[in-house]
Amino acid sequence: MSEVNERSAPTGNEALRRIRTDAVLAALREHGPVSRTELAGLTGYRPSSLTEIVRELMASGHVVEVGAGDSSGGRRPRMLEFNPAAESLIAVSLEGEQAHVSVVDLAGELLGAHSRAVDPHEPLDGLVAVIDQALKEHPRPRPGRVVFSLPGVATAAGAVTLSPVLEALGGRSLTDALTERVGLPVQVSNDVNLIALGERERGAAADVDDLVLIYVGYGIGAAVVSGGTLCRGAAGFAGEIGFLPAGLPPTPHTGGRGEFERRWSVPGIRQALSEIDGGSAGAPVAELADRAGEPAVAALRRQVIEAWAYAAIVCACVVNPARVVFAGAATELGPDGLAELAELVGSAAPSAPEVVFAELGAQALHIGAVSPSLMSPAANTTQPSREG
Repeated sequence: MSEVNERSAPTGNEALRRIRTDAVLAALREHGPVSRTELAGLTGYRPSSLTEIVRELMASGHVVEVGAGDSSGGRRPRMLEFNPAAESLIAVSLEGEQAHVSVVDLAGELLGAHSRAVDPHEPLDGLVAVIDQALKEHPRPRPGRVVFSLPGVATAAGAVTLSPVLEALGGRSLTDALTERVGLPVQVSNDVNLIALGERERGAAADVDDLVLIYVGYGIGAAVVSGGTLCRGAAGFAGEIGFLPAGLPPTPHTGGRGEFERRWSVPGIRQALSEIDGGSAGAPVAELADRAGEPAVAALRRQVIEAWAYAAIVCACVVNPARVVFAGAATELGPDGLAELAELVGSAAPSAPEVVFAELGAQALHIGAVSPSLMSPAANTTQPSREG
């Protein structure tokens, strides 16, 4: 966590209180249990400035005392710890036209899960229905907010600017629309970014500050972390590698899916497999690994590996990560596929990154959704327009 200097912190009522509260929570999540004096050192705030914040967080249950620490000569200090069971969070994700809702505690541990098909012509109805189901079946601990892991890009105001499944929303704010319907604060973040945050906190990227995570699923996207900071770009489009040119000269992109994504995502690979033998694999990447001894499938498998390696090499040349993490269906290639990916990237990229598979699976999104970086005032959060 970056240090907060009280002299340079913004002033002004609710914004200042929220900034300080977030800093305290983030410090306790990362370093707790700690004493009040240690907490002041971690946040940059004077102990006297922390008194009210700590009192409020203890009253809400987000912070608890967990005994006494070691004495340095005086009275033993009371130790403070973050309480992940203080509230729950509703994590919403989309894979194609299937909505998944997970109820998690503030440590990212799963409390319940629900799924529902979403009509792309009326996506809000399906999303609200499955969120309402989760809220009804999991009222405790009390839900504090909804985090929507968007397969695409949204503006700072929450309007979806890139997402084929949600394009029917037009210019409407997804955060405003969902908040009005479910009565909770709603936060929108790119799904691959959330997965990267989760893998960096507890998974395959826990020990690096410069990484690229490439996710393969219904689409293909990347998340870039540089110097420990998630890179979003000027308009939030950083990492949209699905729009990489499939060849030269590059062709203009049309619609919400790029040619690279159409060919090398899970639906594209499924289509290519069906053209080989007419089948329709439920898990086409796993089938590539299982049927690698068949010449036609082996040739397709190699094309897939070369395409994914190409995306990783482009990222490596631009941002020079220490590690490239392949997530989603890419992990179904198995150890032999990973070795081939690593060999191609290592032979073509200068300062070649380490190439690994993600470790956390679906839990990465849950952990990313409760990341302290999403709790900051700069995060895209809309407050409820009515009481829930």
